[in-house]
Amino acid sequence: MKKIMLAAMVLAAAWTGWFIPPAVAGENQTPNGGSTTTLTAQGKAEDKRITVRLRGVPLTTLLNVISEQAGFRFSFSDSRLSKQNITIFMKNARPAAILELLAKSKDLEFQRLGSDNYVVSKNTAPFAGFPPMTRQDIEDPALNQLVSVRLRDASLASFLDIVSEQSRINFVITEEVYEIPITVDLSKITVLDVLQFLKAKGLSYSRVSDTNTFVVRAPASGGDNKMAEADKAFGDKKYEKAIATYKDFLEAEPDSEMGDYALLQMAVGYDWIAARDNDASALKEEEKLLNRLIKVYPESFKLGDAYLYLGQIYSGHGGAAVSPINCRKAIELFNLAIKHTYRDWVKAQAGGRIAQCYERSGDKEKAAAIYREVVGKYPDTPFAMALRKEGKGGGTMLDAGAALEGQGEYALAIEVYEKIVKTGSPANSVRRAELRIGICQAAMKDLADAIETFDAYIAKYEPELDGEAFSQIAQALEKAGRPEVAKKYLEKARGAVRAKN
Repeated sequence: MKKIMLAAMVLAAAWTGWFIPPAVAGENQTPNGGSTTTLTAQGKAEDKRITVRLRGVPLTTLLNVISEQAGFRFSFSDSRLSKQNITIFMKNARPAAILELLAKSKDLEFQRLGSDNYVVSKNTAPFAGFPPMTRQDIEDPALNQLVSVRLRDASLASFLDIVSEQSRINFVITEEVYEIPITVDLSKITVLDVLQFLKAKGLSYSRVSDTNTFVVRAPASGGDNKMAEADKAFGDKKYEKAIATYKDFLEAEPDSEMGDYALLQMAVGYDWIAARDNDASALKEEEKLLNRLIKVYPESFKLGDAYLYLGQIYSGHGGAAVSPINCRKAIELFNLAIKHTYRDWVKAQAGGRIAQCYERSGDKEKAAAIYREVVGKYPDTPFAMALRKEGKGGGTMLDAGAALEGQGEYALAIEVYEKIVKTGSPANSVRRAELRIGICQAAMKDLADAIETFDAYIAKYEPELDGEAFSQIAQALEKAGRPEVAKKYLEKARGAVRAKN
C-alpha cells in the first residue's frame, strides 16, 4: 500500500503499480490540460465546499460522506472497487476536487449519469503524469512568497505543511519520501527556494497544471539525481567534481528551472577553488559564470547573489587576491545586489562590503554610518553579528556584547567580551567584560565555568566591589537554577553594602 499526503489537504490511498500523482483539477480540465466529461460542474451541488477527515476506510465510506454533504449518488461497475482503502484529509474542498484526486491516485473514472449520479469504474487510460516545470512557472509571483521555517529532525511532510500554511501553496507527497528527516533554519526564503531545496535533497516535484499544487516524490529517472549528486560533492568540498556535475545537469536539462542555481553553484565552486589554491585564474571562471547567469536569467531570484559575488571579486574579497582593486565598480555591483535580492544576508554583506570600500578609501565616517545601518537593519545576519563582534556596528564593543546577550547569542557575546579583556584597556571596560563573561556562562548553564569565572573576578576586584556586582552574580546563578549558590553571593552583596555604609 502506498499513501499520498497533501500538506494542507492530505490524501493517502492504497493502490498498485507505480505512483501516479493526484491533482486538484479545474472544473473543466484535467491536471495535464485535457478536457474531461466525467467531472464537469453542473448544479449547485458542485459548488458546495465540504471537509472530510477519514483514515483507513473503504472507498464507499468516503463516497457516502460526499453524498450526504453534496447530494451526489454513486454506484460501482465492479463491487471490488468499493473496497479500496482510503485515507483522506481535505478541508473546504469542492467535490470535484476530491473526485479528481481519487481519479488520478486510484485510476478511477467517475462517469456522470444525469445531474448528480455517478458510476465508478476502473479507468482504462491511466494518468500519464505532469509536464516538467518551465522558467515561466518559476517566475510566477506565487513562488516569490516569503516563508520562514525552523525545524530539527522533522519529517518532510511537517516541513512542507509549514510552507503550505504560510504561502497557501499545496503539496502532494508520496509515502516513500514524506518521512525524510529535515533540519532547517531558514528565514525569509521564497517558495522557489523551497522547491530548489527539495531538488537538492534528491527529490522530484511537478506543478499540477496552472494550480498552486505541487507533487513531491522520489525521482522517476536518473536525471533528477544529478542535482543532488552535484550538491553532495559541493558539500563535501569536492568542487571540481561538483562543477563538472552541475555542468552535466545543465547539458542534460538546458531548460530546467534549476539552471540559474546550477550556474551560481558552479561560480561559487570556483571561488572556493581560488581560496583553496590561491588561484586568481579561478576567479576568471567564476566571473564568466556569474555574467552568464545575469544575461541568461534576467528575472532570476539569484541575481542578487550573482552581483554580490562579482562585487567581491572587484573589491578584493573574492577567493583570491586580485590587483588592482576596483572599488568603484565593486560598489556599483554591490548596490545592484541589494536592489535585486530579497535575502537579508545578501543585503547585509553587500552593504558591509560597500562600507569596507569607503573605509579603504579613507572615508571612515561614511563607512561607520553604513556599518551602523547594516547592523540596525539586518541584526540577525552573520555579517551584522561579525560587525558587532568587531565593534563596528555602532557604540562600544561592550554595547555589541550586550546586544548579542539580548538576542540570546551568549557564546558570541563571550567572544566579544574576551576580546575586550585581551586588549587590556580601558580598565573599566575590561572589568565589566570579565563579569559579563560569567553571567553569559551561567545563562548557557555552564555553571562550573561560571562559578570559576565569578570567583576569579571577586578575588581580583573584591576590595573595590560594591553590592551591585554581587547582586548581578546572584541573579545570574538563581536564573540558572542554583539558588543555594546564589545565596552565598547575596550575603556578600549585603556585606559590601554594610561596609560601604
